[in-house]
Amino acid sequence: MEQSVRLGRIGGIPLGMNWSVLVIFFLIAWELSALVLPADAAGSGQVVYWVVGVSTALLFYVSLLAHETAHALLAKRNGIGVRRITLWLFGGVSELEGDALTPGADFRIAVVGPLTSFVLSGVFGALAALAAALGSGVLEAALGWLAWMNLLLGGFNMIPAAPLDGGRVLRAGIWHFTGDRTRAAVTASRAGVGFGYALVGLGVITFIYGYLVGLWFAFLGWFLISAARAEEGATVIRSTLAGVRVRDIMTADPVVFEPATTVSGLVEQALERYHFTSFPIAGPDRRPTGLATLAKIRRVPPLVREETTLAEVATPLSQVPLAHPDDPLPEMLERMQASPDGRALVLGDDGELVGIVSPSDISRYLQLCMLRASRRPAARV
Repeated sequence: MEQSVRLGRIGGIPLGMNWSVLVIFFLIAWELSALVLPADAAGSGQVVYWVVGVSTALLFYVSLLAHETAHALLAKRNGIGVRRITLWLFGGVSELEGDALTPGADFRIAVVGPLTSFVLSGVFGALAALAAALGSGVLEAALGWLAWMNLLLGGFNMIPAAPLDGGRVLRAGIWHFTGDRTRAAVTASRAGVGFGYALVGLGVITFIYGYLVGLWFAFLGWFLISAARAEEGATVIRSTLAGVRVRDIMTADPVVFEPATTVSGLVEQALERYHFTSFPIAGPDRRPTGLATLAKIRRVPPLVREETTLAEVATPLSQVPLAHPDDPLPEMLERMQASPDGRALVLGDDGELVGIVSPSDISRYLQLCMLRASRRPAARV
């Protein structure tokens, strides 16, 4: 999930939001200010309703951020890196750089988010009661709404269907009792697909009966189906690649280009000679300094290609995933997912470039694995 706006850091974890948050924020603020608060606390002016409504919408997103931050901080405590936290259309997402090593850690990381929402629900509920005792009807309505929304957020996320937190809890439980993490993850993902279809069906029926909220249910269900299937696919890929080393899949001894090579020189010569889209930048000692890709080169205007060097358009080495030939492939794939170029450079013991890994290398290896599996004779019963 792309971050359109960066909000800072917490515990060293980058925080941000996608532009879709603005749409939902406006809808929530409008619903509170124009419908909910006037109905529950009549007698206040429109200015009061809008000030309280916008503030309540902000607190709702603070609650979402607290939910995701709880996941991220506990993941870090369990030795899992956290790439970033992003608020978006359907709430928030914490992008972890790896998987929990034990079912217990998997369970704790999953359940802490809903527990945070339940605690916030209790806090807002208590504040609503205090506002009622003080005779502030509009604050009571706003805080009561926040209490209910956090309760619903925690409850919905505890549904045992991936990619919801409850799906992670289900995965941890199956993993604990069977000892098979892959089987547990696939089961949780398929539960997510089933729940997604149920939501789509509910949405269609609700819409037929004249309720526009049915469209929201259907859209949410479609998203859960897509996310659950993607998660199952990623699980199967990780299982297939378990035990595979980087050297087994990399393209060895890739062609390197001098940092001073111009874009026009590359376009006129190298692109006709070489049929690849990644161009490692390195000196005579083959120690890389960056990585240029065809996508970046295409952005250079034709009029300045003769003056622009590859070093100027290349992704700096500090932002390129690096690996050693003996590194486990799944670990390198986690790092590649965080890279905008989607490629990794493989360095030898002395820091020299010995290989490169691209999405086509991974795809080719997976297809070969599938072909090998299809050639195995079926077991006789």
